[in-house]
Amino acid sequence: MNVNPSSLSHSELYSLILSSVAPRPIAWVSTLSASGQPNLAPFSFFNCVCAEPPLLAFAPGLRPPRQAGSAHGEAKDTLRNIRETKEFVINVVTYELAEAMNQTSGEYDASINEFEVAQIAPAPSQVVKVPRVAASPVSFECRLYQILDFSASPESGSLVIGQIVSIHVDDSHMKQGKLDRNSLDLIGRMGGIQYTRTTQRFEMVRPKVG
Repeated sequence: MNVNPSSLSHSELYSLILSSVAPRPIAWVSTLSASGQPNLAPFSFFNCVCAEPPLLAFAPGLRPPRQAGSAHGEAKDTLRNIRETKEFVINVVTYELAEAMNQTSGEYDASINEFEVAQIAPAPSQVVKVPRVAASPVSFECRLYQILDFSASPESGSLVIGQIVSIHVDDSHMKQGKLDRNSLDLIGRMGGIQYTRTTQRFEMVRPKVG
């Protein structure tokens, strides 16, 4: 079977992409509005993109327009906050935090503090004003590097690129001065409402060429 993307509806194409490009890491992004209102939301269009400078990127989609007949999507609170403050924190998500992360994925009003909704304790960051998730084993404090806006369509979104300015690592996950990646019970997003744990792992050595 060969599929032309233009022949599929948005929901069909979205489902196909998300079911096959998986598992995807989850960025649990904390932000502050210009007035200081905390926000916490997960995004699975996320990855590291560069080590020098150290950059992470995630892609928040747009919300459907609230005004009937509008052809333009509305920015989610996370994206709006980053545009206003130029700061955010990306917290990694473990299996233990999965339920709390899921609680923060709701389409809450901007006045709602998702830290409180999910009963997740915030902790102060070292460089940025935005709080991090205290229970997350690794949190990346970021300053905005660039935002790429793709389209104003309600089905579109933006790519947010942040430069890491500070990294918090829980000492319990350190081993001989390095992050013990095997101790991180991270989860990944699959298609639909499916998630996966990264506890079953295998190793492969790259071939030596020449």
